[in-house]
Amino acid sequence: MMNGNNPQRDQWQERIWRGSLTPTERTAFKAWLREHPEAGADWELETRLNQALARLPEAPAVSSNFTARVLKAAAAETARENRSRTLGVAGWRRWIPRLAFATVLAAAGLFSVRHLQQAQRAELVQSVATVAEVSSLPSPQILQDFDAIMALSATPAADEQLLTLLQ
Repeated sequence: MMNGNNPQRDQWQERIWRGSLTPTERTAFKAWLREHPEAGADWELETRLNQALARLPEAPAVSSNFTARVLKAAAAETARENRSRTLGVAGWRRWIPRLAFATVLAAAGLFSVRHLQQAQRAELVQSVATVAEVSSLPSPQILQDFDAIMALSATPAADEQLLTLLQ
C-alpha cells in the first residue's frame, strides 16, 4: 500500500473513506493522481477493497447483555480456579468412604488368612497327636528293602507258569 508521509494523499484517503466525493473533489483527485502516477496502483487497489467491503453483509450487533455475559464467564472461571485450589479438602472428603471400604476389605482379608493359618496349625497339631498316641510303629528296618520293592513292576502281571500248573 501507500507508504511515506504525504499529508495531501492522507487527506484524499480520508475523504474517500468517509463517503463519495463531490464532482469537484473527484476532478481535483484525478488531477492529483495525474501529478502522482506512482500512487495510481495503490488507489486502484484501495478502490477495489472499498467496493468489496461495501458488498459485505452487515455484522450482527452485539447483544445488549454482552458485558453481563463476559463478566459472568470471568466469575465462573475464577470460581473454577478457586475450586481447583480447595480440591485438596473436598477431594479428601470424597475419598473417605472409599478409603474406609478398602480398609474394611483389607482387614477382612487379613482376618481370613489368619483364621486359615490357625486352622492349618490346629490340624497339624491334631495329626501329630494322633501319631504320638500310636504305641507300636513298625521299625525302620522294614524300609530296608524299599528300593527293591519299588523296582518291581507297579502293575504286576499274572504268573503264566504258575497258572498252567494250577490248571
